[in-house]
Amino acid sequence: MQKFISLTRRNCLVFLRDKGAVFFSLLSMLIVLMLMGIFLGNMNEETVVNLLQEYGGVRNISEDEAHARELVLYWTLAGILIVNSVTVTLTVIGTRVADVSEGRLASLYSAPISRGLAALSYVASAAVIGIFMCTLTLGAALCYIAAAGGTMLSAGTLGQVFLLILLNVCVFAVIMYFFALFVKSSSAWSGAATVVGTLVGFVGAIYLPMGSLPPGVASVLKYIPVLHGASLLRKVCCEEALETAFAGTPGELLAEYSEYMGIQVKMGGETADFLFQALFLAACGIIAFILIVLAQKRKEISDR
Repeated sequence: MQKFISLTRRNCLVFLRDKGAVFFSLLSMLIVLMLMGIFLGNMNEETVVNLLQEYGGVRNISEDEAHARELVLYWTLAGILIVNSVTVTLTVIGTRVADVSEGRLASLYSAPISRGLAALSYVASAAVIGIFMCTLTLGAALCYIAAAGGTMLSAGTLGQVFLLILLNVCVFAVIMYFFALFVKSSSAWSGAATVVGTLVGFVGAIYLPMGSLPPGVASVLKYIPVLHGASLLRKVCCEEALETAFAGTPGELLAEYSEYMGIQVKMGGETADFLFQALFLAACGIIAFILIVLAQKRKEISDR
């Protein structure tokens, strides 16, 4: 256990010491904030207000605008948390790629440390840093929402959000480590990180809502874990804001809006429930873990 803790601590410190890596791990989050602040935020708020005015009967416009703004803020928060879960873990796992390219991992294996323990330490360090960054982001976002006059999430809801952060970060840490097994240079990993950081906003239906995507693209995204991770966070973060904003409107309107914004995801004509999506995410992590074990064993046999 002491070896595992020492290796995990070492990996965390190596990442935190590189200020550039820390910045670029959060770059996708900053892009989302910029887009929401300048372009997408107002558009999403106007969509909600227009729906309420058209289908909600006599409404108080100022209240609708305030509720729509709060809803969009929580929807954005969920998107930022899933972006961090992917990009931060990816960047931290880059420590493993750097160790391979610079020969440090080979030196590590010459010590009395198993490959499995070394692999687990890389995944654990990515999970620790990812959870820390997501929790820090959550706290900062809640302070901003409170300062903007928004309603705070209940203690129970915050607990659910934190559990979903744990689930997403751990799953994507394992998945990123699996992909890192096939990358031998830091420059290649940096290039992959740039591509993933760009795509995660689209894959998670953050830059464009699910309803704006072509049907074929939307169908493919429904089988990618990022979308389900984002959907789970949106369900929890937006639940109270949705009930407030769409009060007094037909239930069908709320259902259609939730599907359009990727809060609910339909698969096979049925709406995927919370448990199914959580199990889908966990299954993706388990499959990646099994593939890692198989790859490690194959590597051990080839090195004999």
